[in-house]
Amino acid sequence: MAGIVTLLIKTNVMLAALCLLYQALYRKDTFFGWRRASLVLIYVFVGFFALASNLRWSVASPVAGSIDQGITTIWLQAVEVGATVEQVTFDIKPIIISIWQGVAALLMLRLLWQLGSICWLAWKSEARVVEGVKVRFTEEEGSPFSFFRWIFINKNLLDDPCLHEVLLHECTHARQWHSLDVLLSEVAAILCWFNPFAWVLRREVRVNLEYLADQHVVAQGHDVRTYQYHLLALTYQRSVATLTNNFNVLPLKQRIKMMNKERSNSIGRIKYLLLLPVCALLFMMSTTPVSAQSSKTIVHPDGSVTVNYGGKDMTIKHAGEDVYVLVDEMPEFPGGMKALLDYLSTNVRYPESAKQAGISGRVTTQFVVGEDGAIRDVKVLRGVSPDLDAEAVRVMSSMPKWSPGKQEGKPVAVRYTVPITFNAQ
Repeated sequence: MAGIVTLLIKTNVMLAALCLLYQALYRKDTFFGWRRASLVLIYVFVGFFALASNLRWSVASPVAGSIDQGITTIWLQAVEVGATVEQVTFDIKPIIISIWQGVAALLMLRLLWQLGSICWLAWKSEARVVEGVKVRFTEEEGSPFSFFRWIFINKNLLDDPCLHEVLLHECTHARQWHSLDVLLSEVAAILCWFNPFAWVLRREVRVNLEYLADQHVVAQGHDVRTYQYHLLALTYQRSVATLTNNFNVLPLKQRIKMMNKERSNSIGRIKYLLLLPVCALLFMMSTTPVSAQSSKTIVHPDGSVTVNYGGKDMTIKHAGEDVYVLVDEMPEFPGGMKALLDYLSTNVRYPESAKQAGISGRVTTQFVVGEDGAIRDVKVLRGVSPDLDAEAVRVMSSMPKWSPGKQEGKPVAVRYTVPITFNAQ
């Protein structure tokens, strides 16, 4: 649960940082194609980070600390158990997750309803070919709009002098697949609904798509002033659908200013290259190594293993009796490391006698994950008291089977050490 909250925070901080970069460097120039690419890259990068956070990028072992030369066991993360562990504590994280999921679900239903409404409108509207373009004529009063290859226009515009410009504008949206950008921004805004920067980017996507379509109309030789008058003529018509590329629903003043603006110097495109290193830097800053990784592994005849860690070759001794400490494929608790820590935290009980006596301390236990995944050879390396030691051994011995470790494709036994801290205070 905490991992989801952390991921949400990191993802939305990234989205906010990249939105601020876009606002500062790109939103005032006239490189609309580059702006479109940068907006899509922002969404792709943030989505990639969210997915990559749940993937393993290398063969990793659940090591809590560093690898020291000559060690004979793998240390797992310490587990702390308090004397008041049975007391019910208030955890706000599930509430946060539930609220996020609930609002996102409602917004997703709204999106699906809009998609269904557009499909229904397309089904019941009359389709004709006008100026070589397939158009769907609607009875409802409203601004012309398009959704993917569908172009919707009110019948009253059939004899309007602005029809050609409207068709050219909406065909630009359709040919360049602008609806994909709109859907991408909608989904991002739904998943990050609590982040105001997600809604800012959503607006920027729509505004920039209108700039692109306006630019194409003007580039075809149409008079800018006449085109702007046609935009003004349709300004006060409501939009039939909101999940679409509309002819005139976005801030008209911004569009007119951008059409009249002097084209940006072509050398200004260089600044768009800055987005790539910024994304890479954000990724590196948000990714913390949590496991030991080796670029070179050498298994010696005596069973010891040499790994390259931190630029140095280190030899890890064989644990003896066909028990290893580092193998090609490490054992895994059912559900992963988080599930193991949850299991230990839930099942370890503070002995009543130790509570009353106020006995605290760290019990260091050791066990072997056998070739079949079963736990064996559980023992206490460093104890505190008979009661605490016995509880630690009990919990370790009762663990379910792991997925066994493998060396050169064969199941092998692997030794682990787990410290359990009992805190009476």
